[in-house]
Amino acid sequence: MTISVSLNGEIYEQVNYSKECDFEKLVAENAGTIFGDKAIYIDVKRKINTASLGGTIPDGFLIDISDIENPEFYLVEVELQNHDFFGHIFPQITKFFAFYRNSKQRQKLIETMFTLFREDANLKNKIRELIGSREIYKFLKDTMDSSQNILIVIDESKAEFKEIMDTYTDTWGRMVKVQIVNHFRRNNSNILTVKPPFQSIPFEDATSLSTAMEITESSQYTEEFHLDGCEENVRDVYNKLKSEFLNVKSTLVFNPVKEYVGVRDIRNIAAIRFYKKKLLPEVFLPEGEVNRIVHHHKVRLYPKRGPMVEINDANNWEEIQKLVSRLVEKNQET
Repeated sequence: MTISVSLNGEIYEQVNYSKECDFEKLVAENAGTIFGDKAIYIDVKRKINTASLGGTIPDGFLIDISDIENPEFYLVEVELQNHDFFGHIFPQITKFFAFYRNSKQRQKLIETMFTLFREDANLKNKIRELIGSREIYKFLKDTMDSSQNILIVIDESKAEFKEIMDTYTDTWGRMVKVQIVNHFRRNNSNILTVKPPFQSIPFEDATSLSTAMEITESSQYTEEFHLDGCEENVRDVYNKLKSEFLNVKSTLVFNPVKEYVGVRDIRNIAAIRFYKKKLLPEVFLPEGEVNRIVHHHKVRLYPKRGPMVEINDANNWEEIQKLVSRLVEKNQET
């Protein structure tokens, strides 16, 4: 369905792409707009000899460095909505899952990307700007070892995405994210719409206060789903944090959904996100109140989100105890 956009009284008509290569070009040329200035997009077909990648040839590589402590790596597939899902999109994404499981292929990709950053001055300057003095090879290896995602950029959503993500939770449900990009034009002026904004993709349902954390007995997401792939210290910290909540109030409910484990009392009070080496619970308290309690754990702030407290181990746990108590207490007040 073709739509139009009105901006300052002027009508911009949607550009409908019939060739995937033209849509790929749009994405590559507007990567800064689509993915943000803290991300590096590599147009694979223009930058890398794809024969060196074997049978797995995505349209792009994306490194999101908006959070320097938790960078994310993506294989990017650019698609058109009119492409057959099971005949075209599904088999391609399945190849990416196999690629990530092959340590030799991952290592070859790391070496290929490192060579590219070393030889391409623009890419080298960009990554230096974002990672500072960190060693580039180690940064690439650590990022890919801990973050293995797939991003589908498409001009319109497909009904099959939700069904497949709900069915294959350990692959599609965990690793695949979808971003819809539309192009509108008026004479020589252009508008791109991006849904959802790239840097909010991992948190798309994070702070819903009604539906996202509703309790569903048949949910396919579990605590083990989130703990899979985490180091043992993260499992220990999660169990300790959960016990802390339940010690304060035994009727609290822990509700796993796709992106996090929610903590619910009368209403949602926290959303716990899992990384390989840490927990990052978002707490629904004012920033100033969190900063008065937490001094030794890093507090991360994201637009339109509650403060996120980074927990790597059980050190300075008394701060976490006070924070949990205050969270439950605050919920009773409101």
